[in-house]
Amino acid sequence: MLKCFILIYFLSSIFLTAQIKSEYKDAKLLKGDYKQILYFNRNQKSFESSGDFFIASGYGICWFTKKPKESITIMGEKSISMILPNGEKKILSDSSNATFSQIANIIKSIFTYDEKAINDSFDKTEDENKNIIYIPKNDDLKKILNKIEIEISEKGYIERIKIYNKNGYTEYIMNVVYVGNEITDNEKKYFE
Repeated sequence: MLKCFILIYFLSSIFLTAQIKSEYKDAKLLKGDYKQILYFNRNQKSFESSGDFFIASGYGICWFTKKPKESITIMGEKSISMILPNGEKKILSDSSNATFSQIANIIKSIFTYDEKAINDSFDKTEDENKNIIYIPKNDDLKKILNKIEIEISEKGYIERIKIYNKNGYTEYIMNVVYVGNEITDNEKKYFE
């Protein structure tokens, strides 16, 4: 019985890692385009934005929003910031905020395929379509997130992420068009 439990635990712990091809999981740099949909339960309305992104291993994620208004959002190790069209940089949240640290780490962990960090905070399962479902383990996290659904593309990268909360959900639909093993100084500068 114990051996069966260990086998089931081991198999469930590799859902995300096993479905994502190593060329994406091990890449230093992923670039592509995205669409983000914010859906609000209260008034059953949604808001869409779209643009380009890059994920730099060890640094974070940059979203270059083109529509509806241009901006750059940077989710790094120390903060979430936004660069406005006029070049002004605003810190939206920083690591001194415990909630920020936890949520930022979780989101970054999902986008960068950090299975260990995800397992520390979530229980996981798989639905009938082989999508990965993460449910928060602790009550503090449950106050912020209900669940996270992840869909892997046929090519082997995370194509869709839905993050549910009590107000609705945020959905990211991504198309990876570039996989690289070097991060340029220009890309690193966003995280300074």
